[in-house]
Amino acid sequence: MALLHYTLLLAGLVLATAQECDVCHLHHPGLSGITTGKEVSSAEVFNSDATQCREYQSESCCTQTEASAISLAGLFYDNGDGSDTYTNYGCGKVSDTCQAFFIDMQCFHKCDKNAGKFRKFENCQADTVQDDGTYFDGEEMDRLPVRASHCNAMFEACKDERYCATAPKNSIFEIEYCMQNNFDGSGCRTFQDVWKDGTEMCDNFFEENFQYQADDSISYVMKFPEGDANPNNLVLTDKDYPNTCVGHEVNVTHPHVDAYSGQRVTAEAAGCAANWHQLPGSGHPLNGTAAESECSSCKDCYSDLGFNADAECDAPSSAPSQAPSPAPSGGSSPK
Repeated sequence: MALLHYTLLLAGLVLATAQECDVCHLHHPGLSGITTGKEVSSAEVFNSDATQCREYQSESCCTQTEASAISLAGLFYDNGDGSDTYTNYGCGKVSDTCQAFFIDMQCFHKCDKNAGKFRKFENCQADTVQDDGTYFDGEEMDRLPVRASHCNAMFEACKDERYCATAPKNSIFEIEYCMQNNFDGSGCRTFQDVWKDGTEMCDNFFEENFQYQADDSISYVMKFPEGDANPNNLVLTDKDYPNTCVGHEVNVTHPHVDAYSGQRVTAEAAGCAANWHQLPGSGHPLNGTAAESECSSCKDCYSDLGFNADAECDAPSSAPSQAPSPAPSGGSSPK
């Protein structure tokens, strides 16, 4: 009964808003080294308990559980233990108005497939070490252009709020370290003490993940009305997705996991086309629009891995449950 209820709700979502099933190229760390996030931006059902990220329901790279878990607890106002209780090491709770901007940016980061176009590193393996001896991950982005209006409004809403800032970067990623050493509160500074405006804040507070962009035609919004088609799908449409990370290959015939049963759902049942992975812009290596791969055609990709290339490429609906993905061509050096 639960599965039937979910299927009916899912069908309603798909009909209400045009859906594009694309590969989700960001991979977020979870407990015990298990990454979170979906394989494909299929529709999700967010019940009434889910109050944030709801605009992504029709095509989402996050589940309701992941969206509901987004919070600033443990970031601004505790001592780094993950609780939402103010302690002497923090700088006080940030206002709801300011927090809303951070929540919206996290929803974009976890739920919007377009964020994956700016994945910083070629390889997402958590246990892989770069040439300089440092680790990297699959959720970091490289200067994704954020709409100027968001950065400016965010700065105005947050400029009088305090957070624990560690020079010289004063970034969001150093807040936890700062709070662990903020015994006398000397690390607490307001946003406007650290940043002069929204441009400087977006360019630096998130280190190299985001970048202020004044041109609306080449920048992404961090929030849009629930029920509307995602306007970010119309931005930088000529920018390719990166290669699929090793270990994150996509199940093309059953790319969606049912939220109630935990079982995989066919592409069609999830509102995707049967050959979604071969459609332009899907971010899958078989559509020819992902980053340059080591195999030049559909048949090359399949035959290299021992599949019957003629059968798989001539009949998309009979594609294997685990589609091949070209090996990454290399990696960038993390910070």
